[in-house]
Amino acid sequence: MRYFRLIFTFMKAAFQNESAYRLNFVMNFLSAVLGLAGGIGGIYILYVNNEVLNGWTMPETLAVLGVYMLVQAVKNVVIGPSMNKLGGMDGEIESGTFDYTLLKPISTQYYISVREWSLWSILHIAVATGVILFAIDGMNSEITLLAAAQFLLALVISLGILYSVMLILSSVAFWYRGTYMLWIMEDILQAGRYPIGIYPRPLRLVLTWVLPVGFIVSVPAEALVQKAEPLMLAAGAVLMVILFTVATLFFNRSLHKYSSASS
Repeated sequence: MRYFRLIFTFMKAAFQNESAYRLNFVMNFLSAVLGLAGGIGGIYILYVNNEVLNGWTMPETLAVLGVYMLVQAVKNVVIGPSMNKLGGMDGEIESGTFDYTLLKPISTQYYISVREWSLWSILHIAVATGVILFAIDGMNSEITLLAAAQFLLALVISLGILYSVMLILSSVAFWYRGTYMLWIMEDILQAGRYPIGIYPRPLRLVLTWVLPVGFIVSVPAEALVQKAEPLMLAAGAVLMVILFTVATLFFNRSLHKYSSASS
């Protein structure tokens, strides 16, 4: 219960901080609009001469874009801002200020995962939700209760996988001080703007089983448009558990590599 109260404390502090910089709301709004325009423009180019592309219609592909934007938005609300403070030349590990994090009387992994919030990024969640609803409206079939439940389950799995990969990348900074690796996740996720099914088969395999973009973006979208296979959802759940376990073990092992500012 104490951990949940801490989340509200962190959110309150973020709100007080961001209220002092209200221009950030305008900048985030423009960022959301530009990102949406770029995504829709790319989809339009794909479908200007095609009604269906490898089994995906334009509304279904738009749903994928919405899921991609939603995942990115959730990441940018809390996971990204929290972990961004670890690596880089001015990060806590390089500067030695990670000492104060270790002194906190709570789980270090929990603290570095939820301590920073970018509340204006919630605007991106609203835009992404609007895109998903618009895409659903353009589909010929209605979304069943089962499809909605599968989508929510797939989304939880997606965020679990994303968090685990980001924790692993962030932990590298303990081994190579000053290293910032989260940009890798940003670049990899770009491939999730469009359905994995439109890529050549070798690339689909890589984006699903090597770089888990398929599980992070495409599988939740497939669940939404009722194309998801139960086996893929089960595989995603297993992958999430494995990655979370590996990420936690790797992070805890990486903590032993940290040299404090006083040492």
